[in-house]
Amino acid sequence: MPHHAYSTTLSPSIFPARWLPIQGILLFSAILVGCQSPLERDPEADLQASVRAAVDEQLRDLDPAATAQETRSLADNLETELDSRLDELEKLGPQSSDGGASLAMGAGLDGEPLIVVPISLETAIRTAVEHNLGIQRSRVDQAIFAAEVVRAEAAFDAVLGAGVDFARIDEPGNDLLLEIPGGEPVIFDQGQDAKQWGFTTDVSKRLGSGGAVSVSLNTDRTSIYNTTTTNVYPDAWNSSVNLGLSQPLLRGFGEDVNTAEIRIARNADRKSAVAIRGRLLDLLVQVENAYWDLVLARQDLVIAEWLVEEGDRIRVILSNRRGFDTTLAQYADAVATVESRKTRVIQARRDIGRAADALKVIINDPDLPVGGEFDLVPVDFMVDAPYGYDLRDSVATALAQSPSIDAAILDIDDASIREIVARNGRLPELDLRAEVSWLGLSDSFGSSVRSIDGDYIDYLVGLQFSQPIGNRAAESVLRQARLRRSGAVIGYRNSIQKVVFEVKNAIRDIAAGYALVAQARNFRLAQAENLRSLEALRVTLAALTPEFLNLLFQRQERLGEAQLQELQSLAVYNLAIAELGRATGNGLEINGIDLVVVGPDAASVEVEASGGS
Repeated sequence: MPHHAYSTTLSPSIFPARWLPIQGILLFSAILVGCQSPLERDPEADLQASVRAAVDEQLRDLDPAATAQETRSLADNLETELDSRLDELEKLGPQSSDGGASLAMGAGLDGEPLIVVPISLETAIRTAVEHNLGIQRSRVDQAIFAAEVVRAEAAFDAVLGAGVDFARIDEPGNDLLLEIPGGEPVIFDQGQDAKQWGFTTDVSKRLGSGGAVSVSLNTDRTSIYNTTTTNVYPDAWNSSVNLGLSQPLLRGFGEDVNTAEIRIARNADRKSAVAIRGRLLDLLVQVENAYWDLVLARQDLVIAEWLVEEGDRIRVILSNRRGFDTTLAQYADAVATVESRKTRVIQARRDIGRAADALKVIINDPDLPVGGEFDLVPVDFMVDAPYGYDLRDSVATALAQSPSIDAAILDIDDASIREIVARNGRLPELDLRAEVSWLGLSDSFGSSVRSIDGDYIDYLVGLQFSQPIGNRAAESVLRQARLRRSGAVIGYRNSIQKVVFEVKNAIRDIAAGYALVAQARNFRLAQAENLRSLEALRVTLAALTPEFLNLLFQRQERLGEAQLQELQSLAVYNLAIAELGRATGNGLEINGIDLVVVGPDAASVEVEASGGS
């Protein structure tokens, strides 16, 4: 199979192409070990043992020292038996050496001649990786998840705040009688008449431990008026520097609990990258399938036109002998056979158009829009070379690189993170609050700030406790979290089984496909020999009987079907090799496609060509 080299880019953060080698497939459990509440630890031994057992179970009975196998033919060596006539037999029947490139497809649906566009499998794969709409949508989705990681991390960013307020205070109070010796008593109104401006600037930051710290500068400007006299007190500027701390001590305590949302967002980002990898693997198979469908459709037209040509040759012979030994019924039968074969030509031309458009939809080449009328001519042909494989190595590669297994491991990690949060949620609430303020007072703002010298300090320290009686809700949440993690482990084991099943099926299809190619080739050669011998007999016959003509037509049909069957066997064999690349997860590496990490914006996601592999 040809190797191709391209690269497709992903948003940051995350995903090397060979994530989790088989020797380190259990390392993801290390993420879980540090994620404990401050009062208890949940042992991960059972989880690790379950994961390890799932891997060991699949590799247990596969001998590491076993030698690699190679596909082999089970068919008899018919070529040796027909060696003396092999060249003649290869030239008998439809000729597919040019891949149907010489076909005259005529006008398109718009009535204009079709534009001939040669296309290779490498070009089709490269174009699809760059432009396929499904992959483009997946890249946008992945960029969205990458942005979600930034949003989750931003919860711990420092926040700058500022505010201003104004208060007008006019409150009544008890009168105060002041006796003055030798003078009239004076009555003072003890009500409050004031205007107050407040200015606040603060910086706060959420802590990974679950608490929050804040620093603020508060200033109040107060103007007080006496309601009895006309005296106006000087403006008072009251400034303070405040330091505050809030911290949960039980429920909500710890970095593991408070960064859970970030870790889950990162896992979602990784899952989206895993999904892109899986869709790219699917895309490679889809492109190759569509490409070989186009090859087969063109070959079917080659066969159909050959059958018409051969049938017309017999019809001409019968027409020339109508006055000698050919009856009207014999000639009419030959004409009917030729006309029936022309129906297949029409259908084959239609199928070529459909196959070409199907390939254009997948690759989404801007230069080959689906609405355009093009004659796509495949320049590559299916290979029939033997294929070497190692079952244990293929299974081990799949366990290390399969996107479905990677996604299942991330599901386990998500479930474990949520279980940690649920365990912490069972604890009582015990929250600490502490504040300290340094105060200053003067008749101007600058003086009030400078007067903050530590002579006047306010303190506040408090604890707040609460615990639901019975704590049933938290216990239920924890029970659900544990069950979900158990379900995730079961899903992981199921993914392993499915991947191994797909690997073995792909290898079986490769082995059977190669054997079927050889068998189909023998069948075609046998049919070609059958037709050759019948043609030789026709030359020596003095008269053409209806039975002989019917047999001649049948053998032409059988040779055409035998050749199509051989081509279909080749396509199945090549697709089986592509399916193995998808099952093992290394189809991208085989085709030289690299996942390149770039910026988090969808607009910066690009595909870059790299050197061939």
